[in-house]
Amino acid sequence: MKNLLVILLCLVTSALNAQETWDYPVKPGMEKWNQLDTEQKRIDVLQVPEDVLATLPPEEAVRLCITLPAFLIFYAFNTPQDGCDILFSRYNIIRHILSRKDVGSRLIAAYKDANLSGFRTLPYSNEFWTVKLYYLELLLSQKEILQSLSADEKLELIKEARTKFVDKITNEAFAYLADLLFSVRIMASILDVEEYPELLDSLNNEAINQFIETGAVFDGVPPIDEIFRITDNYINAKNLQ
Repeated sequence: MKNLLVILLCLVTSALNAQETWDYPVKPGMEKWNQLDTEQKRIDVLQVPEDVLATLPPEEAVRLCITLPAFLIFYAFNTPQDGCDILFSRYNIIRHILSRKDVGSRLIAAYKDANLSGFRTLPYSNEFWTVKLYYLELLLSQKEILQSLSADEKLELIKEARTKFVDKITNEAFAYLADLLFSVRIMASILDVEEYPELLDSLNNEAINQFIETGAVFDGVPPIDEIFRITDNYINAKNLQ
């Protein structure tokens, strides 16, 4: 009986330990954060321990990626992709999430849970919401993520990006062209990864490729209407299969 109790205690302890989740120990707004006197120290304190990364289930990897306290910095660079590349170079959770093949469905679920004012059910902070939504869209437009998705998941994501785009058009909080481009880039990037013939044959292919590569517009307005039209054709063709 004594041995049985010891075994049961070990099992309970193991189960409790398995339920523990790691979180960033120091965040902006904390006194300890204010005491960090260099940018490198602030970068270092947001690294996820390697032993934690090694055992992260996909939903926890997504949580730590979405709640990265430094996510805002991507918005401070010349192009969205430049910002993502900086995040990639600085923070191991971004490198980790882009290296995994099993997180795509969780990222899509988080994107679908998000409306234009915040997450509906996920227990994440909605502070700086519009930029956080763009950050999530930026992650979902990365080729590493898109190439890990199944055909059904790509279809699910392009439909959701289309819905977000339409919702933004009618929402005063998303009144500028830049607000729309993150959704459009997901659509264009999926069409590109799929090598969809109508996109490849477009007369605006060069401009669209530049937009996919950077997430930004340098000369005039990108062919949003064309990307939207090709997206609808892609969706209709997939629905008929």
